[in-house]
Amino acid sequence: MKFKQPIPLQRGDKIAIVSPSSGMPFLFPWVYEQGLKQIRQIFKLQVVEFPTAKQSPEYLSKNPKARADDINAAFADPTIKGIIATIGGNDQIRILPYLDSEVIVANPKIFMGYSDNTNLHLFLWNLGIISYYGGSIMTQFAMGGGMQDYTIKLK
Repeated sequence: MKFKQPIPLQRGDKIAIVSPSSGMPFLFPWVYEQGLKQIRQIFKLQVVEFPTAKQSPEYLSKNPKARADDINAAFADPTIKGIIATIGGNDQIRILPYLDSEVIVANPKIFMGYSDNTNLHLFLWNLGIISYYGGSIMTQFAMGGGMQDYTIKLK
């Protein structure tokens, strides 16, 4: 299988913010907002919050299809150049049956997340799309005291 490497992000690109796993932004909005602020200020990216981004943990637990719909929509949208998960969680595997492989393969783009997002990383790997196991909005990007120097150097 030949792997597709997504196009690197550039300043000004639009990125989708999704919650394919848990709804921590609903519970800790100030942490979530700090992460978005860092993305905007340091990396100069345009943030597009998808519907699941700030939904409650209960809603997301009951609606794996809604979480998958956001992933599918982010891959399908030609104006979105990358996708970053808000945080990990514990039941992302439930979204996999609802993901549209054809849409995703036709529109490879950066996906970044960690922890439970390993499910989506493996899904993308099996489609031949390189993804990035790394920080999420509420952890790496919203860390108290600022991001790690290594992450900032990636800009």
